[in-house]
Amino acid sequence: MTERMRTNQRVHVISRNGGWAVKKEGHSKAFKVYSTKSAAEKGAKRISKGHDVIVHHRDGSVQKWQRDK
Repeated sequence: MTERMRTNQRVHVISRNGGWAVKKEGHSKAFKVYSTKSAAEKGAKRISKGHDVIVHHRDGSVQKWQRDK
């Protein structure tokens, strides 16, 4: 699998309009918006299908990067 293919399958948890959005890398729209960060992280793990999940702080910086195994 090439790096480009892997990059497009990362899932991000980002701050969005007072909530937390789960967004697949390379997509313009959020998959789903949650009211809490922990709920968004759980949702991201469910849809990641074994790929990396990247959780961001409200300012956009990376809080943690959960690598696929």
